[in-house]
Amino acid sequence: MPTYRDQTPSQYMTKSLSHTRADRAIDGFLEINRLSQQAGVVRQLIEDDEFHGDTITLDGNTVSNFGLCSYLGLGDDPRLVEAAKDAIDRYGNSYSSSLAYTGLGLYGDLRARMQEVLGAPVVITASTTLAHHASLPVLVRRGDLVVVDAQAHASILSVLPALSGNGAEVAQVQHNDLDAVADHASSTKGRVWYLFDGLYSMHGDTAPAEGVYALLDASPNLWAYCDDAHGLGWAGEKGKGQFLHRTGWHERLIMSFGLAKSWGSMGGVIAAEDEKLIETVEATGGPMVFGGPLPPGVLAANIASADIHLSDELPSLQDELMERIRFVNITAQKYGVRLANREETPLWYVEIGASMKVLSTVKTLLNRGHYVNGAVFPVVPRGKGGIRFTVTRYNSLEQIEDLLSSIGEVLAEYQGHDDIVDLTALEDAAETADDS
Repeated sequence: MPTYRDQTPSQYMTKSLSHTRADRAIDGFLEINRLSQQAGVVRQLIEDDEFHGDTITLDGNTVSNFGLCSYLGLGDDPRLVEAAKDAIDRYGNSYSSSLAYTGLGLYGDLRARMQEVLGAPVVITASTTLAHHASLPVLVRRGDLVVVDAQAHASILSVLPALSGNGAEVAQVQHNDLDAVADHASSTKGRVWYLFDGLYSMHGDTAPAEGVYALLDASPNLWAYCDDAHGLGWAGEKGKGQFLHRTGWHERLIMSFGLAKSWGSMGGVIAAEDEKLIETVEATGGPMVFGGPLPPGVLAANIASADIHLSDELPSLQDELMERIRFVNITAQKYGVRLANREETPLWYVEIGASMKVLSTVKTLLNRGHYVNGAVFPVVPRGKGGIRFTVTRYNSLEQIEDLLSSIGEVLAEYQGHDDIVDLTALEDAAETADDS
């Protein structure tokens, strides 16, 4: 019988545990977190006085930053910065009112631009997570079947209890298993919702967009809800994202996006062809009624970013990033670095294995001048830990080659060794968590 060690993160995090076992698990994970933080590999505050993009300073050392998701490098673009400053000068730091009553005119300006980018009606939300919480409880009804991809983002999983509480049935399918989705759709009389990511934020792989579209055509009772937070901006005409770029719109497709990554600001977007559906979400979605608005500076920065995306400048920015993406895939082969996938997206995953080996790898790379993200259970399945790294327009080709050369060397040095950096205390904590 499978144990929690064999389960995907979503299976483990959503299952019911006894209070005693849950407390032990939480205590073990907290201890790993504390010791990992002390080792300098998680929850670090950068020491820089100003933003540099390609580097950060940790523990007095300047290292190359391969953990940033501002893929097009717009986070410090002077046009976004000046727009934010101007809006703060005019409106202050915040306009504190529910959008159900009043909102700044900047919302209307941003909505119009996002509709032009995406080619469909939109709702602007305070984050991608709140986009899910605003839309899914409104769209999914009692008796509907919700089918969730096994690697769907935690922000999607966070809505599932509300959907179940409203009377929907929830099931899980293996990653990108459209045959299983089709089976659910064909064997269910009512509506079926498929919840998935357009670009998966850990391994950097994408959803089979063309297959999803074909399945929507073949299954009249199927609806698709796609979170393409990591795909917006750097891909597609006007930055509409890699998923829509591959398929275009479908009448039963709902998209959610994030403005805190490639877009260079903050916030979220819900979009669909059905104008009444969008109106319903905006009028009745919980966060749209009871939540707070985006600050004036953030709204203005989003508008400035939209203007860049709607300009002739965007293709050159996307091409610069794509040059780096392709360089990663070529250079990884040169240094024998086995990537989880080689799709042309700006994030990658290298599987390492045991949690302690992952954390040791992250620390060793940090000592060699490279910051990457470590991923261990329960973020990824037990024994499938690894390092995730991203590439942005800020990173030079020389930095990328240095990183991949270092990864190749570190993994080669691991042959016959459990770790390079001594993390004994972390290993003891991990054993405590596993035993729970």
